[in-house]
Amino acid sequence: MSIKFQQSKGYTLGIEVEVQLVDKESLALTHRSTKIIGSLNEYHSSIKHEFMMSNIEVNTDICSDVSEAGTDLYEKFNILLKEASNHNSLLSLAGSHPFSSWKDQKITENDRYERLLDALQIVARRFNIFGLHVHIGMDGGEKCIYVMNRLLSYLPHFLALSSNSPFWEGEDTGLRSYRSKIFETLPTAGLPFYFKHWKDYTHFVDSYIATGTIETIREIWWDVRPHPDFGTIEVRICDTPQTISEVLAIAALIQALVAKLGNDYDGGHLFNKPHPWIVRENKWRACRYGLDGELITEDGLHTLKTKEAIRNLISFVEPESRKLHSTQYLHSIEAMMAEGDGATRQLEVWKKNNDLKDVVKYLSETLLDDLKKGFSKEATAL
Repeated sequence: MSIKFQQSKGYTLGIEVEVQLVDKESLALTHRSTKIIGSLNEYHSSIKHEFMMSNIEVNTDICSDVSEAGTDLYEKFNILLKEASNHNSLLSLAGSHPFSSWKDQKITENDRYERLLDALQIVARRFNIFGLHVHIGMDGGEKCIYVMNRLLSYLPHFLALSSNSPFWEGEDTGLRSYRSKIFETLPTAGLPFYFKHWKDYTHFVDSYIATGTIETIREIWWDVRPHPDFGTIEVRICDTPQTISEVLAIAALIQALVAKLGNDYDGGHLFNKPHPWIVRENKWRACRYGLDGELITEDGLHTLKTKEAIRNLISFVEPESRKLHSTQYLHSIEAMMAEGDGATRQLEVWKKNNDLKDVVKYLSETLLDDLKKGFSKEATAL
């Protein structure tokens, strides 16, 4: 099968945010996505159903920079917030719900979802998680593979920064991102492989399809993957952060890094691939400790505090960030690290009264405050 990569000019940006629908009284996940989406008068192509009816995905249009994406997201989220309220629901952003069980969730009626449910069984039924996906435009498949190979080293940085799922079905998991472990149970998820070039990647996909491992390329759910139909590279490792402000900061870092690596490709820059064990171990450390851990350096001989590794990454991409007009968003990452990752903040709220409903209230109110401030700020900037 010939897989054509639809080229995108410039390092354009697209963001997908998976949102929890929460009942106002019980604060449990609620199955109202069909009613809420059906009541919307606009944005049907970008406020969409997800696998479970307690999950709605909000997508931006194709944006040239993070500011444009922010204006897009704040507008759509405020519309969704109003419609959710009309259906006795709140919005909440986290990688997992603190106490709702996957056994209580309902699957969205959709032929593709029903086929996946039949194929994956309990692995699909337990998929009660919420993530952030960031697309960056690429102008060719070969460049996309080069950038994906190099991004592997930085995926743990993004997971640590976004880690926001410490609870699972009412239990403190001891992990900062339990969502990432649930996601890895999918048969074609987790860290991707290194590929020599675009043809190597397409041969791999052809083998998957020929053997019945997947039916379409959309069933490769790696932490970062090419998206040939969109002409993008898609970073999928992140938990859904607690606010749109945090979403934009992480997206800015991803966009700037992809631009840096893409420019390296254009300049013929060669690089050494860290051994896969280093990337795998670093992903575990990010999942377990979030921002409070240490990451192994690319030589496999030393460690560096995760926050310091992220600061080094910000410095590494600062020239590209200036060109992309996203420096202000990168600066906000320092404040995020000072506050602690989202999982830490959830745990602090829970420990005050040992009540997970307080955590849901906190998540919903934090998002609401950010939507009020952010929408006003973005509207003023127009």
